[in-house]
Amino acid sequence: MYPWHETFRSWAEDTGLHIDALGLITLFGAEEMDRSIGRLMPSSYFGYLPLLGAFVVAGNRFTEKKTGYVMYNISAGIMTTELAGWFSRWLQAQDFHAVRSKVSWEVVEGPGPRRWKELFIGILLVALPVHGMLLTLTLLTADWWGFSNVVAMLVSVVVRCALVAENQAGIDANIEVAQKEVQEALDKYKKAKEQFDKRRQNDTGENEMKPPAVPKDHEWVKAIVVTQDSKVITIDAPAYLVRPAFTANPHIPSPGFYLTCRVIGWIAFAVHVIAIGMAALHTQICSVALVVVATVLTGYKVGCEDSRISIVGWNELRRAPVVDNDERWECWLTPKLKATVSSHSSLDKQATLQSNTMPTRGRGNATRVQDVIDTNKVRLSWSRLWRPRRKKATSTDTDLEQPNMVPLKEARAATKRIRRQDLYAWLDLTPEEDELMVAWGLIPRSREWQEEYRQKKEEYRRLQTGPASQIS
Repeated sequence: MYPWHETFRSWAEDTGLHIDALGLITLFGAEEMDRSIGRLMPSSYFGYLPLLGAFVVAGNRFTEKKTGYVMYNISAGIMTTELAGWFSRWLQAQDFHAVRSKVSWEVVEGPGPRRWKELFIGILLVALPVHGMLLTLTLLTADWWGFSNVVAMLVSVVVRCALVAENQAGIDANIEVAQKEVQEALDKYKKAKEQFDKRRQNDTGENEMKPPAVPKDHEWVKAIVVTQDSKVITIDAPAYLVRPAFTANPHIPSPGFYLTCRVIGWIAFAVHVIAIGMAALHTQICSVALVVVATVLTGYKVGCEDSRISIVGWNELRRAPVVDNDERWECWLTPKLKATVSSHSSLDKQATLQSNTMPTRGRGNATRVQDVIDTNKVRLSWSRLWRPRRKKATSTDTDLEQPNMVPLKEARAATKRIRRQDLYAWLDLTPEEDELMVAWGLIPRSREWQEEYRQKKEEYRRLQTGPASQIS
């Protein structure tokens, strides 16, 4: 027997510490992991570490559809309350604006993004050393229950990665089927159009001929999604992408392999539950610490494609808070499907700010460069955190006019005043689409509300079509 085995055992007996690991791994973190894993965007750094709630993966709960979401396909006139499980969880995990956020989805042909982070950092630098140290610890201390526990955690990681990869492949498979259908429809339209042109040339005019209908599945649609917390997200995507990607769950390419992985996952979870309770105290502490830390980091999306930690976390320590976030970022859900998250264009925001703010001329200190913000960025500078006390404004300062500058308080108020009327104006809806929105209950029947909405729509169109000097 190894000499340190008796040392570890006596230490555990002297402390008198007992860990209820069974309750920890079966109760805590299940909902968070359902939301995190279900959006199908694992962490490149911690995606190969064990997590809490392994039964969520084995039970396939992370793919179930969630209620409380409504998608309005304005272009097609279709409303549905059934969204794909991954899509609703992905929307729930993002920090979207109440009405301003916009997500553009596109299918990218060819090789997808390079996953060097997963191979180099996630496996070689994180997963391999961590699991290796746990296995070495249990072997050197002859803790065979602990060894079984570590092996079960390793198996659960492999199962999770396999099931997530299968769901991602299922989304790509659905997209490929939709693309083939669109291509077939286009080919039929081209043939019908050629036949129509030939018949029209030979026609004497006695028979009235109708041209074939142009398929619209390849066109981009206007759609919005109302989330559980009443946020309205604008969706820009090809029409053929709505049903296979956003409303239908992925079609698993290998159902037999998927079911086998789930069975193995349940077995690994059962072994994990039993073995961690029978393992030595030092193995329990290391296992619980690893699982909890990995779960917390994964829940905060550290290392994920859609992570904003580098924007709203660390950078916030180096600069003042952002008043109006106009950042644009991209993330890959699968090797074929890419999302671009942004907000409505600066032209839209300038229209709102210009209509809701007052001129800055003659406002004394409010017109100074230190007290104003640019409406194109609406951002505070780092110098505001530690600059010395400023001098009183002189008459020269008060007479200066700063173009495109509004006081900070007014800019904050203008940002908060943005409502659904502004969103509908940005969408530039047609009268037929306005009637659909009224029928869906998205546009109130109040005359006052509709009159204000009409004025904002006219103002937005005027700023879009007017000279550049009006919005510069």
